[in-house]
Amino acid sequence: MAKLFTNARLYQEDEQVFRPNAWFVVANDHIVSRGTNDVPSDFSSLETTDLQDRYVMPSLINTHVHIANRVFPVGANQLIKTDEERIQNGLANLQTLQQNGVAFARALATTNDLDIDIAKRAEQQNLIGLQTAGRAITTVGGHGSKQGIVVATPAEMRAAVRGHFLAGVDNIKLFASGGIAFSPNEQPDDVQMSFELIQAAAQAVHEKSHARLAVHEEALEGVKIALRAGADGIEHAFDADDEAINLFLKTGATLTPTLTAPYVIVKRGDGILPEWMVKTAYKWAPRHMRALGQYAKAGVKLTLGTDAGSPLNGFNDTALEAQLMVMAGATPAQVLQAATINGAELLHIESEYGHLKTGAMANFIVMDQSPLENITAVNLPTVYYKGKLVSEAPDRSGELEYPLNKGSLDY
Repeated sequence: MAKLFTNARLYQEDEQVFRPNAWFVVANDHIVSRGTNDVPSDFSSLETTDLQDRYVMPSLINTHVHIANRVFPVGANQLIKTDEERIQNGLANLQTLQQNGVAFARALATTNDLDIDIAKRAEQQNLIGLQTAGRAITTVGGHGSKQGIVVATPAEMRAAVRGHFLAGVDNIKLFASGGIAFSPNEQPDDVQMSFELIQAAAQAVHEKSHARLAVHEEALEGVKIALRAGADGIEHAFDADDEAINLFLKTGATLTPTLTAPYVIVKRGDGILPEWMVKTAYKWAPRHMRALGQYAKAGVKLTLGTDAGSPLNGFNDTALEAQLMVMAGATPAQVLQAATINGAELLHIESEYGHLKTGAMANFIVMDQSPLENITAVNLPTVYYKGKLVSEAPDRSGELEYPLNKGSLDY
């Protein structure tokens, strides 16, 4: 049944403004007509929702989650013993994302390739969309080597990539540098994967027309290696310089900074996480923020991803990432673009996601303020999915206090 929504301040993606007095019609889960001012008489008999002059924009796209992980409650109840429990937890995480205004997510590194099953069940249950990458591919003794697929040669890399596609993944994730959370014996600026290995992965990935290669790179030199080798997107990038910026601009690769990941370790981690992990996050979080500011000011193409499922990083923190990106130096308009159409283009879903033009899926969030003026407006929105009301006040029960109030960073 078709439904009419009226009296909206509707986000115009091309102009990056909210137009008042807008209306749109939803039928068969999609936007089939829209306009401003007077509603055509053809639609006057439809069931109508008055959006009361509130701000309406496309639902968010979170391009970096670890979908099967349980983050809260902290402690013994966090442990998951079976794959079926992990799958059920992943479906619950998708519901949390949906309630917080996310319409599509990309899983990057999932235990036992369970994201493939989670995505299938999510579709059957009419949950939000999910693209998959299975387990990450890493190097001998490298970041995540206990959980991922370990390769040592270009031939092994190509075989691992093709094997993943045969299993049904959508994209490929590489762990190519050190990180914060896996081991006290590595640092984020450890370069762990060669140009030749990443190039072999890129070549194998690009045999598939719609697949993307996402590379975990926190090391500055590693960012440059990955971009030269053909990465479609860089995850994290804790440092920046002119050479790295120019490589992003030249290649058109995207950056998903995941500022939330180290930030929540600092803000939530004291007395909960290992001391070495918190100290590492303290060391790198300010550099991470500065780097994102440099990349944003230079016009590097950004997407929004939170790294949800990493330590103390909940699936309701998508809005926090938007806030941190602005605090780091991105404009609110850049962040809205990162969280919508840029994410859709990265995932090749821009025909239906990332905008509210005619033909788009009717996934949108409704806010009392303009996020172009106050980015925190995207926190706790009213959420519609396929034109149906999903949530008016996302449930944060059982999670740590929000907003964050621990740690000693100066932001």
